[in-house]
Amino acid sequence: MPSKLRRSRARDVVIPAQPDEALLASAAVLRHLGARITRYDAEAGTLEARVRRFLRPALIRLRAEPDGDATRLRVESDALGWAPMFRRFHGGLLDVMKEGA
Repeated sequence: MPSKLRRSRARDVVIPAQPDEALLASAAVLRHLGARITRYDAEAGTLEARVRRFLRPALIRLRAEPDGDATRLRVESDALGWAPMFRRFHGGLLDVMKEGA
């Protein structure tokens, strides 16, 4: 598997949670968006998922890192139309975090 995503677009999200909680919530949101989780490594703080976007398979990679009292999620994808999908992911993640609070 290539080390870099083709035409990858990355964005960061900072949420008030521990990295393991943020990773678990991210997996739930991605599944809700139709993605299939293909790799989940809680110890390394990484997640990889596959999704079909405009009939094209796409890869989403996520890395959770501590950022003070919060977690910074680095989200990368080569999906077409990534910006609207990222907004849905970000909004869904914030909703999940509010429910857990």
